Amino acid sequence: MKLKTKLYIGFGTIVIILLVISTIVLYTLSLQKDKMENIVRNNYERVSLAHNLKYNVQTKARIVREYFIHDEDELPTFEEETIKDLIQESHMLFSHLKQLITPEDELKNIVNELEQLNVKHNANIEAALQFVKTGNHKSAKEIILVDNSEVRMSLIHGIDQLTDNEEVAMDLVLDEALQTYQFTLVLFAILISISLLLVLFITASVIRSFSISLNSVRNVMMNIPKQSFAKIPRIETNINNEFDDVAKAYNEMADALEEYANNEKALKNSLQEENWVKTKYAELATSFQGTHKLSVFSDTFITKIAHFVEAKYGVFYFKEQKRFRRTSSYAGNKVDDLGELLIHEGEGLVGQCALDQQIIQIDQLPNGYIETKSGLGRAKPTALIILPIKFEGDVLGVLELAKFEPFTPLQCRLLEQVCSSIGPNLDRIQYHMEIERLLSDSQALTEELQAQSEELQQQQEELRTINEDLYRENLRADEKTKELELIKSDLEQKNREVVLSSKYKTEFLANMSHELRTPLNSMLILSEILAEDNDANLSSKQIEYARTIHTSGKDLLNLINDILDLSKVESGKLDVFPEEIEINEIKAFVNRQFLPIARSKDLEFDIILDKDTPHIIVSDDQRVKQILKNLLSNAFKFTNKGKVTLHMKAAKENSPSKIIFTVTDTGIGIPKNKLQDIFEAFSQVDGTTSRKYGGTGLGLSISKELSQLLGGFIEVSSEEGRGSQFSLHLPNLIEEKLVPDNKFVAVTVDQDEAQVASTDGITEGDLSEIEELKNKTVLLVDDDMRNIFALTSALEKEKMNVLFAENGIEALSILDKTEIDIVLMDIMMPKMNGFEAMEQIRQNDKLKEIPIIALTAKAMKTDRQKCISAGASDYISKPLKIEQLLSVMKVWLYK
Repeated sequence: MKLKTKLYIGFGTIVIILLVISTIVLYTLSLQKDKMENIVRNNYERVSLAHNLKYNVQTKARIVREYFIHDEDELPTFEEETIKDLIQESHMLFSHLKQLITPEDELKNIVNELEQLNVKHNANIEAALQFVKTGNHKSAKEIILVDNSEVRMSLIHGIDQLTDNEEVAMDLVLDEALQTYQFTLVLFAILISISLLLVLFITASVIRSFSISLNSVRNVMMNIPKQSFAKIPRIETNINNEFDDVAKAYNEMADALEEYANNEKALKNSLQEENWVKTKYAELATSFQGTHKLSVFSDTFITKIAHFVEAKYGVFYFKEQKRFRRTSSYAGNKVDDLGELLIHEGEGLVGQCALDQQIIQIDQLPNGYIETKSGLGRAKPTALIILPIKFEGDVLGVLELAKFEPFTPLQCRLLEQVCSSIGPNLDRIQYHMEIERLLSDSQALTEELQAQSEELQQQQEELRTINEDLYRENLRADEKTKELELIKSDLEQKNREVVLSSKYKTEFLANMSHELRTPLNSMLILSEILAEDNDANLSSKQIEYARTIHTSGKDLLNLINDILDLSKVESGKLDVFPEEIEINEIKAFVNRQFLPIARSKDLEFDIILDKDTPHIIVSDDQRVKQILKNLLSNAFKFTNKGKVTLHMKAAKENSPSKIIFTVTDTGIGIPKNKLQDIFEAFSQVDGTTSRKYGGTGLGLSISKELSQLLGGFIEVSSEEGRGSQFSLHLPNLIEEKLVPDNKFVAVTVDQDEAQVASTDGITEGDLSEIEELKNKTVLLVDDDMRNIFALTSALEKEKMNVLFAENGIEALSILDKTEIDIVLMDIMMPKMNGFEAMEQIRQNDKLKEIPIIALTAKAMKTDRQKCISAGASDYISKPLKIEQLLSVMKVWLYK
């Protein structure tokens, strides 16, 4: 099965499971919503109507009773209009109550009976009212205090019974909703576990397939024939896996190919240059055969040689009686050619060349030195070369050529060879009349030239054969190049697939973080409120249950954060912020965090600080504390008796590290064969379902990655049954000055200790003196009813007035009609999300200064800056800590 097919099948299965999970969650939410709406619309409203009826009956009884407690001669004015309004109100309340009861509802008979009692009660009051009008106060008093008393008590008792029935019904619905929620959590955990196992299986399968594929590529590369390549890229060999073999084999092949290609190229260039020079020389020499006149020789020579070197101007000078006469020119001007130009040795550049018998070459001629023309225009050459033509130590002629660009080395080589070789030709022509007596020597020279010509032709044939062989070699090289390009394309495709997989993983973790943090927020808030038991109506067992729920929720939040941290480290997106860290502050942090744990487990806890320990190091404060917290948490977790020690000391002078933190415990220890496995994600010494110590196995994996991110490393040594020792080695990082994301942020909260930080001149003492939140109006904008319920409960404890909206549109409507002191804004909402809502609010001049605190379950890198840019005053990620939220609200209300 192909790797792509495995990926499609695996991730398709994961998508299906996610769809199933989403369907179940949506279905559960729908059920919860329906039940909550049923409680609010039916039971709650009926209870409210029942309370209003009871209040109505009691109010009527109070008014009548207060009237008749006076003596007849002291009777006050009877509140007739008020009584009539109350009687009319009672009829309306019963009418509304009957509308909320369906025909098949068991409460129908009870309501009818109560309505009849109410009619009787109202009739008695109206009868008493008639007696009062006629002055028969005794009869009216008897009806009210005797006859109507029993009716009123029955009516109130019936209303109380109706209220009790509705409250029992609401409790049943709430219990059923809680059971549905718990069932959904269990099913969700099972499906998530299946998804994780499936991801691990797919990952192992893909890795195995990828390794097999790489070995196949290696075998193919080892069998590739060595061909001609100019430059081949290398594969790095700094990893210890299958890539090392592939890289070595590939690099060996590349070395051989490049060496062969360079030699071949050098030979080819040399042969081509030699062939071109010899061919041109042979062509030039052949053109001179049979030439006995100087004019024919000079014209042919200057024309041929100018063409060979692409010259645009040329002159040939022939020596006559120690002077040099211009005998022919190439592309010369007519005015210059009218008369003979005679030059003595040492006169001008031409005479100096003849005198010195040296080549004169100028690549940058001065402006106006020489000009060449055509029918379309004229131009000025920029390069000049003057060569002496020597024979037997004497200069017989001078060649002068000019071009628009510099002469190439190959052209200069041809000119040198030609000028050094045609001296005999000039000598032969110069002494043609005398050659008759030297005819035998001339014939011998001609035969020698013919032999050279034949030799050149033979060399040309050999070069042609070599060129054909080189052409075939080039064709084979092109084929190998195409094969390598196909291999490169395949590797690039696999790399793109790996990058896409990493992207999907990151998006999945971000979305799962949001989906998990949203219900976790309401669970933590409500469990914290229950555990406080402010109404003192819970048993100790129930309080313990609430604290257990809160602790479990915090553990789940820590697990989510660990998974996100591990994902960021693996993808290389976890940022490091170096700063100066005081060692004493680290000591205080560790002591504050773990001394209570040591006391609760009855363990000794020592912090040892050597004298040579540096007082300050430069590193990422948050990440250093996170590593130490993980190491110490493990030490206390696996130690039941004895002690735990943190030893801080300076590293050795030649070591790249600056400081060493060593955590030693007397716990259960680690087997030698497990020392490396414990740093793998989700790996534990005892990974069975019956293990004694729980946990996810992420702590040490994240600590290892973070230490490497900080430029250090972790060492471990352990003896099973006697304890373990973990050493964190850290160097100094380059310190950078960090600029805060926004000046508008008032407070931030340390997630470990949940204590306010002070900014903008507000101190912790100021916060303690800030007036309570009582009577302040807060607008809570969130589409999740669980969060609304949880936060409303928490804020109403502070005597705040709480209004809520389920999206940005509703929030804008409320803000337009109602005076709001502060807004708590969720981000992920339908219709109009939090970003859009905050932007709309800030565009309103009346609302520009209202504090807006963004609340979101998405805690990715850029979310905070997005919220601030959209108009938020501050930012808090879910799950919320009530103490943190209240502190932030007080600060902004104080400002």
